[in-house]
Amino acid sequence: MINNLNNTFGMYEPSTDSVIVNTGENSILVFCCKECNSSVIFDDPNDIVYLYHLAEESPLTYAEMALKENGLQDYVDGMNTLN
Repeated sequence: MINNLNNTFGMYEPSTDSVIVNTGENSILVFCCKECNSSVIFDDPNDIVYLYHLAEESPLTYAEMALKENGLQDYVDGMNTLN
């Protein structure tokens, strides 16, 4: 019996400031945080910490948001609403 397990794994790599996602099918996706974050408009420049915290603590969620149109912007706007 052959089990085809497809696990998705993601991690934040501080030396390259990127989120690396292994899709489980011999391929990886690399999200350069500097480039992804550059499209976000911050009410306060310090709000960028929301994105770095997300990338470090939940890299797969960061990657998912980065793939969506306005995903990271919506995340920051939501965090500002809560705080």
